[in-house]
Amino acid sequence: MTLTAVVTGGSGGIGGEVVKELRARRWDVTSLSRSEGCDVSDEDQVVKAFGQLRSLDALVHCAAVLIKQPFVDTSMRDWDEQLGAGLRGAFLCSREAFRLMRRGGGAIVMVSSLSGIAGAEKFRGMAAYVAAKSGLAGLTEALAVEGREFGIRVNAISPGSVDTAMLRVAGVEGPALSPAEVAHVIVWLASTESAPLTGANLRMDP
Repeated sequence: MTLTAVVTGGSGGIGGEVVKELRARRWDVTSLSRSEGCDVSDEDQVVKAFGQLRSLDALVHCAAVLIKQPFVDTSMRDWDEQLGAGLRGAFLCSREAFRLMRRGGGAIVMVSSLSGIAGAEKFRGMAAYVAAKSGLAGLTEALAVEGREFGIRVNAISPGSVDTAMLRVAGVEGPALSPAEVAHVIVWLASTESAPLTGANLRMDP
């Protein structure tokens, strides 16, 4: 039987690699991103996208927006855009994934960041991004509890610097992981190979 997955942010660096690796493993993958016609912060669009699926084995939430700017110059629009893609989108997609997975179980993987881990180094101009990633860490733990009775595993991965366009926006220097390296771990979390792991947040330092 063919396994099915939804990957948000599937046109981006990490998300694109996740889509590529899952398809190489012969998964049936639906990629959701703005460039592909789905804004994951829009409830109607998310419900419509998931409504076209009859079953779901894995959700990988990679969608994120980073607008680097001083906190005092952050507009409500820019704050909402970053929290919308990173956290609201995770809520909406996870809720629809839960509805599809309640009968047969499945796996949800949140792509967080070292920025979202307490005590890890933070960088100027990234308050909204940090808030979104911190929220993902908490949401992962909460959904792992709620998903247990349905056989739904929920885990997160928190990489440090990854060689993507977003890293260049962040302007963070130093060693970086490749998107493929991160994607390989994400695919492991999405597959039954990582069972029965749930509620974990795996830190990946370059």
